[in-house]
Amino acid sequence: MKTADRILTGPASTAPTLWSDFQKAGMILCAASLCVATLFWPTIQSMVDVWGSSRTFAHGFLVLPVVGYLVWSFRRPLDSLSPVPNAWGVAALLGTGCAWAVGQVADLLWLQQAAVVASLPGLIWTIYGTQIVRTLSWPLGFLLFLLPVGTSLEPWLQDITAWLILRGLDLSGITYAYRGYDIMVGPAVWEVAPDCGGLRYLLPGLSLAYAFVALTYRQPTRRILFLILCAVVLMIANGIRAYGVIVGNHLGIAVDADHRLFSYTIYGLTMPCLFWLGLKWKQRPTADTGMRPGVAERLDARKAMFASLIGVGGLFLARLSVWFLSASF
Repeated sequence: MKTADRILTGPASTAPTLWSDFQKAGMILCAASLCVATLFWPTIQSMVDVWGSSRTFAHGFLVLPVVGYLVWSFRRPLDSLSPVPNAWGVAALLGTGCAWAVGQVADLLWLQQAAVVASLPGLIWTIYGTQIVRTLSWPLGFLLFLLPVGTSLEPWLQDITAWLILRGLDLSGITYAYRGYDIMVGPAVWEVAPDCGGLRYLLPGLSLAYAFVALTYRQPTRRILFLILCAVVLMIANGIRAYGVIVGNHLGIAVDADHRLFSYTIYGLTMPCLFWLGLKWKQRPTADTGMRPGVAERLDARKAMFASLIGVGGLFLARLSVWFLSASF
C-alpha cells in the first residue's frame, strides 16, 4: 500500500511546477498577442466593423470568450503536458506574415483577416509546443468564426431556399407562378432575396453546433458528421421558414411583424432539437483514476521568449515591407 501511495502522490507534486510553467507561458503569449494586435490593428478593426454592422456576423463578438471557455474545458488533457517552445510555430507565424503581406498588396481583405486570426494559434504553437496545440486544436478551430466571410455562399443558399419554397407549395397544392427569384402567390409577389438564403442563421447556428460537438464528442469523425447534419438541417429550416412566411401571408394568419417572430420561432426550435438529438450520441468520458504521469520537460522561459520574439519580428517585417512598398509607389 505504501508503494501505491507514492505512485499516486509523486506525480501530483509536479502540479504546482506545471501550473507555474503555464503561467509563465501565458504571460509571454499575452505580451506577444498584444504586439500582434498593435501591428495589425487596422485589419482587426475591419473585422470588428463588420460584426457591428451586420447581424450575419454579430456572433464574432462572442468568439474569443467562447474559445477561452473551450480551452478551459479542455484543461484536463493538459495535466500531463508542459509548454515546450517549437520552431515550427515560428515558421507558421512567418507564413501568416507572408499571407498578410500578399493580401495587403493584392487588396484581399479576407486573406489579411485570415492571416491575423491564424497568428494566434501560431503564437500558441510557438510558445506552448506541438502537443498542447494539437490537444487544443478543436477549441482553437472556433477562431474561424471570427472571420466575416461566407457571403459568397448566398447565391447558392438563395437557390436552395427557392427550391424548397417551390417544393413546399407543390406539396400544399397552392397555385403559384415563378420567374427568376420572384414567386407570385395570388396577388402577392415574393422575392427570394440573397438575405433569404439564411446565412445569418446558418453561421451562428454552426458556431453553436461547433461548441456543442467540441464539448460533447471526442472523435473528430463524430464531430464533423454532426456539423454536417446541423448545416443541412439549418438550410432546410430556413426553407421551411420562408415557405411558412409565404403560406401564412396567403392564408392571412401571418402579416407584417409576425414574419420576424415566426423566423425566430423556427430557429429557436431547430437548435434545441439538434442538441437533443446530438446528446443521444454523447460519448462517455474516459475513466479518471487521478493518476498523472510526471512531466518530462520544464518550460525554458528564455527559449519561449526568444521564439516569440522571432515570430513577432517576422510579422513586423511583413508589416514593414508592405509599408515600404506602398511608400515607394
